[in-house]
Amino acid sequence: MGIWDGNRYVIKQKVLTIGRKYYIEDGSGKRIGFCKQKMFKLKEDIRIYTGEDMKEELLTIKQEQILDFSGTFVVKDARTGEKVGYVGRKGLKSIFRDTWKLFDSERNEIGTVEEEGGIVAVLRRLVDWMKFVPKKYHFNHDGKEFALAKQKFQLIGDTWTLEISPDCKVDNRLIVTAALMMDIVEQQRGG
Repeated sequence: MGIWDGNRYVIKQKVLTIGRKYYIEDGSGKRIGFCKQKMFKLKEDIRIYTGEDMKEELLTIKQEQILDFSGTFVVKDARTGEKVGYVGRKGLKSIFRDTWKLFDSERNEIGTVEEEGGIVAVLRRLVDWMKFVPKKYHFNHDGKEFALAKQKFQLIGDTWTLEISPDCKVDNRLIVTAALMMDIVEQQRGG
């Protein structure tokens, strides 16, 4: 079984570092990826590596346009060059409740990711202490949930648990990337 064939992943933000760094673990707790966000970039260009030594790339995540309010990111397998798909934030809709779209390599929509919590989601944006209330994101397609991302309560750093349905048809690399990008974008806007 390959590293992207599991049904559970954990994304942990490394704290007390310059720039944002994340670890990706599989369901057994084995570290399978490391990501470091470059600072002061006009367009995001994020790499997921096999380890902190950053010698071997697994995935590349690149923002398509400079100053893209919605933020669309193309995800590629770094080993093969294969386009895995796209992750895009719904800009205006995300002002009150984060909403993302997942697309396959041909730009066909294959999923929607929505923040849970209606009024709680709105309050998170208006009341500072509400930012500590853990978030949940539901991954759906055609009304059927195929994954769930749950944030663990922590005062410093973020930890996300991803549960993916065994019958999910969406590439796990795209689901993990979406969860990672949701946290990075949320951190950038102060959440």
